[in-house]
Amino acid sequence: MRTVVFLLAFASALFFVSMAAPILVGFAHDETEEVLRLSVLASTGAFVSILTMIASLGSRHVVTPNRLILSMVFVWAALSLLGTLPFMLADDTPFERALFESVSGLTTTGASTFTAREAMPRSIIFWRLQLEWIGGFLTLASLFLVLSPLAIGGLPKRAMAPEWNIETGGERDAGAQHLRRYMPLLAYYVAASVIAFFLFIASGTDSLGAAHLTMTSLSTGGFNPYDTELEAHHGVPTLAIMATVLTISATSLFWQRYDLSNPFRVIWRNREAWWVMFLVAVMTILYLVAFLEIGAVTGRGDAVPVLVESFFAAASIVATSGHEPRPGVIALLPEIFVFAIAFIGAAVFSTSSGLKIHRLGAMLVQSFRELNLLIYPSSVIPTRIARADYDERSIVETWPVMVLLLAVVAFAMFTLAGGQGNFEASMLAAMALLVNAGPLYDAYIPVAATPDMWPEYRDFGSLERLIGCVVMLLGRLEFVAVFAILNLRYWLSR
Repeated sequence: MRTVVFLLAFASALFFVSMAAPILVGFAHDETEEVLRLSVLASTGAFVSILTMIASLGSRHVVTPNRLILSMVFVWAALSLLGTLPFMLADDTPFERALFESVSGLTTTGASTFTAREAMPRSIIFWRLQLEWIGGFLTLASLFLVLSPLAIGGLPKRAMAPEWNIETGGERDAGAQHLRRYMPLLAYYVAASVIAFFLFIASGTDSLGAAHLTMTSLSTGGFNPYDTELEAHHGVPTLAIMATVLTISATSLFWQRYDLSNPFRVIWRNREAWWVMFLVAVMTILYLVAFLEIGAVTGRGDAVPVLVESFFAAASIVATSGHEPRPGVIALLPEIFVFAIAFIGAAVFSTSSGLKIHRLGAMLVQSFRELNLLIYPSSVIPTRIARADYDERSIVETWPVMVLLLAVVAFAMFTLAGGQGNFEASMLAAMALLVNAGPLYDAYIPVAATPDMWPEYRDFGSLERLIGCVVMLLGRLEFVAVFAILNLRYWLSR
């Protein structure tokens, strides 16, 4: 467990150090009391975390698959708890609401219980958005450095760069050395954030608004820092840039290290990224048709805004973000279709959630093979679809993920149905929380709905919020990895 404690202390130290950003925002807005409380919390937490790291540096740290998975799950759980402290100390938020906001932020779900957000301290709003940005990096780090190298849940086993290869042998002292593996990915993540930030600045957004949009769009999060729609605060160019960032973030183009000798050839071979873009294009066309049917385009001046809104809604759904430029746009398409697209998700090496297109391809390959074997029992059928190859292990391990997804949906649906709201509301809430696209649930709230019929997240009870936290974490983490560490036989044999 020394390795797990060491990695957990390192993640906690970075977590507390990152509070410097909301502290500076609060200082710029003369939020003296909030700045003081956040400063004390950040300094104390960083001191304890660094002290724990130093105390365990002399020990021998061995990286094994079990310890990697344990470290990943414990980091997500611990940071979810630590993320509640700023809300509780600086904004006097009750624990269950603070935990819901923290988990929703780290999992980039976007579901929120906050009201009158524009009247809240800017430092707290910034921290809420920064949680999504941190959660986006945690998602990528979990995929690249834990799940993919171990090929868990049908993920393709890839080495994105030599320094990201993970040696899980028991003879290596992998304490501080293991931390270096996170640096290239963190550098790419920060570089992409800087580029997106200046693009938003160039579109006419102020610096704080650009930071807000950068953090939520790059992580494919769904938290809206305003009480009103995004369209009331940002122009058409800004929304177009945000939709573009959401689309690229839903692919793996930001994070993979391509061969510099011929990067375009490697990008062209990334079929999953092209399928994501194709799906966004199809959804955009469907939303354009829906706009035309309701007569939203009456002249040339309406064409560009409607096109951007359609593109924005399509990118938001495929990226499992849930943002919409203004209320009513996403609901132009039936919820059964929108939630099905969000359930599939986007690229496997992205910050989006859902089943992922790679796994859908593996399931289709297996289905086609079984159908062909019924007709030609002795034939040899290739494991290939749309020029993408799948190995046997990926195909076999994809189905347990699908089964666990459906099982968690059923669990969340029936447990949430015990509280407020009708069965349809419980079903959509369970789906939205599981695919980490919380605003999709809000998008389909009927007009003049009462909390008894269709409650908002702020109307959830304490038990419903706790269930929502569990569902959001399970939706973000790999089910196979989480249920593997819950294996009693493994723990009893230690």
